[in-house]
Amino acid sequence: MSELVIPLVTVYITNYNYFQYLKKAIESVLAQTFDDLELIIIDDGSDDGSRSIIEEYTNRKSVISVFQQNKGLNASNNVALKMARGKYIMRLDADDYLAPQALEVLVSEIERDSETAMVFPDYYLVDSNGNVLEAV
Repeated sequence: MSELVIPLVTVYITNYNYFQYLKKAIESVLAQTFDDLELIIIDDGSDDGSRSIIEEYTNRKSVISVFQQNKGLNASNNVALKMARGKYIMRLDADDYLAPQALEVLVSEIERDSETAMVFPDYYLVDSNGNVLEAV
């Protein structure tokens, strides 16, 4: 009998009709230099073909997919948070993506000081070509 492995980090993506961005968001999580993670993808009743993208990843051991009728962002967040097993949880919008070392940096920062309860990454506004427009 295999032991259930608990990931250090849960990243969850909520999606509603972000087909054009979703693959990049998912790939950015799976390409992290930090790999002690699980990815939960909640599709909130999309009708734009998003399901086909999500299904490409459903057989990966660190990816959990949920397809539900449209219930809104708050309900999707609640579903993901109830499922999350990681010590640390990060929400990633379906139209956003992570730099390859994002989780490594964030985990290092939060574990550096036991008094730290929350960390936030830098945020960059980029155009459709990936060019940084501004740091937010």
